[in-house]
Amino acid sequence: MGLRGGPTRRLPGNALGGMLRDLDRRSRMPSPGRGRRREQEAQEGEPGIAPRTAAAVPAASVAVTGEDGRARWKFPTPYAAPPVLTALPVDPDPSDDERTVTVAVEEITTWYAVVRVWQTRPRRGHGVASPVGEGVRVQLVAVDSAS
Repeated sequence: MGLRGGPTRRLPGNALGGMLRDLDRRSRMPSPGRGRRREQEAQEGEPGIAPRTAAAVPAASVAVTGEDGRARWKFPTPYAAPPVLTALPVDPDPSDDERTVTVAVEEITTWYAVVRVWQTRPRRGHGVASPVGEGVRVQLVAVDSAS
């Protein structure tokens, strides 16, 4: 003869069984505000619910460093607030395993960004970082911070 109910019913005095039973019960109940009705109201412009908008398209560019290792990028269109910036340097000498190239964001405004590319050199006991020379490419992506 089989037992009636699930394992949560077989543990009447166990607190974990009670929580599992409650979760099982809640998962079967429809939650208010879910479904197509809520989405339609949001698209129609019900007060208090912002209509859905398409995500802002990120701006991307490749900048080249100058003599001091800095690269400056003027955004195609100004942002309302400083955007979130991703910067990835392209290693000028990938065959050199002892040096690493990194990039740091020095300045970012609503209409431009300045990044500086650094190159590490091994030294006895301590590593030394110095700005790279000119001609190093940096891949830049700016995304509106509001989205």
